[in-house]
Amino acid sequence: MVLAGTISARQLPAQDNLDLGKMIRAVDSSNIFQSPDYYQWCSSVIEGEDGMFHMFYSRWPHGRRTAADDTLNYIFDGFSGWNKYSEIAYAIADKPGGPYHYVKTILKGTGDPTRWDRFTYHNPLIRKFNGEYYLYFIANAFDSAFTVKKSVTPQSLQWLRYNCTQKIGVVRAKTLDGLISGQFDHTPAYIMAPDNQRTYEVATNPAVTQGPDGKYYLLYKSRMPEVGHMTFWMAVADRPDGPFTTVSNVLAGADLACEDPTLWYDAGRKRFYAVAKYYSNAGKLAPQFGALVLITSINGRDWQPAHHSLVSLRQLRCKNGQMIPLARLERPFIYLDEAGWPKALFAAAAVDDPGKGDPEKVRPGNNTFIVQIPLQ
Repeated sequence: MVLAGTISARQLPAQDNLDLGKMIRAVDSSNIFQSPDYYQWCSSVIEGEDGMFHMFYSRWPHGRRTAADDTLNYIFDGFSGWNKYSEIAYAIADKPGGPYHYVKTILKGTGDPTRWDRFTYHNPLIRKFNGEYYLYFIANAFDSAFTVKKSVTPQSLQWLRYNCTQKIGVVRAKTLDGLISGQFDHTPAYIMAPDNQRTYEVATNPAVTQGPDGKYYLLYKSRMPEVGHMTFWMAVADRPDGPFTTVSNVLAGADLACEDPTLWYDAGRKRFYAVAKYYSNAGKLAPQFGALVLITSINGRDWQPAHHSLVSLRQLRCKNGQMIPLARLERPFIYLDEAGWPKALFAAAAVDDPGKGDPEKVRPGNNTFIVQIPLQ
């Protein structure tokens, strides 16, 4: 209700006044989605016509890798398995904050050595455009010819021969039930790859929204040539599945390096927003490496730090008053209600570094989980 003499946030004139940090609320166990057998990461949620909330997320098993298709396959032991063994799974809840319950795996590597998506399916993003459902993702293959200019270990080179084939794809379904049951269009082509001129080595972390001009905006992560630090690029298309054309570099400086964007257009404020993980110690966007930050753009091409750039430090505030520091808080996703208002922040998290320790003995602290943080 809007009282006489006041203006609601949705009626404000176009301005950069979104403060997600102040909207964050405490969590409890119902907001945690975790498995004793799988690392869980990269969540994306949509409300279905059934009133249920449908989560698409990435997961891969704990433990050591025993497949004999690579003599250096041990480089994918434990948490590192995302680069070869991740799959996109599906879970459901009756409210956006959970609790969510695993249902099935939706997509996994084709295993076809002639295809770009031979291995890992990762970074899922679910969107509905023009009455159809689009599930964006990344996958990779293996490039035996890939080399690097500097001296690296055989293990590092082998890792890069998988890692540097990451590209972005999408599947399209007429209904959400069709997507979940496998009735979708899945072309062998990818929609974005690095050109090794402006974008370098990888194209990952797809974030897609429709702008006020009716076009579709794809914000994705790549690396800068030569200097090599992470950066975002913006691509635009007339259709949700492309073809996309890269039009601008987003926050090019190393002191503004980010990854893991989630993107939307705020019609009330007449600007684009994106939440991302800050990948720098420079303190320009946040006082902590790995904090979640907010960036903004009026036209979708030219970006800057938002006025309230800090969304969250690497921590969780619990309803019992406890503040839990985190080693990881990544892959943010903003769930919007039908009016386009942020209602929940989803993120992948771990209390201890999941990349450390014996992969055969995953402890509660370094097992990963997906957290649903209410926004008010």
